[in-house]
Amino acid sequence: MDIRFLTTFIEVTKTRHFGKAAENLYLTQSAVSARIKLLEEYFHTTLFIRQRNSIQLTQSGEKLLPYARQLCNTLSDAKQELQVQSSEYAVCGATQLASDLFLPHVLANLHTHFPDWSVKADVLTLDTLSRQLHERVTDLAFSTEPLKSEDVNSVVLFEQPLGLYRVGKSSDSINAEEFVAIDWGAKARDWLLTAYPQLRDAKLRTNSLSLALNNLCEEGGIAVLPANIETQLRGRAEVTLIASIDNTSLKVYLHTMKQIRRVGLADIIASVSSIASIT
Repeated sequence: MDIRFLTTFIEVTKTRHFGKAAENLYLTQSAVSARIKLLEEYFHTTLFIRQRNSIQLTQSGEKLLPYARQLCNTLSDAKQELQVQSSEYAVCGATQLASDLFLPHVLANLHTHFPDWSVKADVLTLDTLSRQLHERVTDLAFSTEPLKSEDVNSVVLFEQPLGLYRVGKSSDSINAEEFVAIDWGAKARDWLLTAYPQLRDAKLRTNSLSLALNNLCEEGGIAVLPANIETQLRGRAEVTLIASIDNTSLKVYLHTMKQIRRVGLADIIASVSSIASIT
């Protein structure tokens, strides 16, 4: 049985509300309901009385609650103890675009300044990144979107203006057959569809900048790209700016928990924060 089922059970007990429990755990309400259902199936009993505006523990739920708290506390203590004994590692998580744009710089920094530390790096969705950060599975989280949480510190590590660029041979045409769509967010998408409504369709849609650039260098085409793209592609392909996107920039955020429990992690965070490149 997954220990997270018990933490979900405790949170529902505390909030008496599936929706509030889901918000506190950074889950969907359906995921909370599914976990409680699986827990009830595991114990072959009903744990909650579900009424319209009230969720109450059944007698079985009351009996389970102290055991659930004890198990979760014991595992939390064991996890912290093991981390103290083998603290020389860091777990980095990043969304796809943040990984493409900034994670290599982070890894180079860590390997240079903390050679005795082992680093684990994962590419995750934004929801999974947020959940793992709050569960302290991930130590440093990177994304191109902000995380809204009072428990998290967020700093901007990287900022670049965006523009519509042509990669490859020059041409006056701008059409969907040569457009590679990268998801830079709603503001960039709204500008693009207003200025170039013909680009509502695309030959390729991706959340991977590296995949998009490889395709553009191989086949040519147009795409919304950061302003430093000419430096990145120097020697690989000709790059031409078609139009700048006003008042819209690409940002990469570093997110960390405000309460740092890991030995040495504060030094890691400070070092990574120092390589911010805002232009």
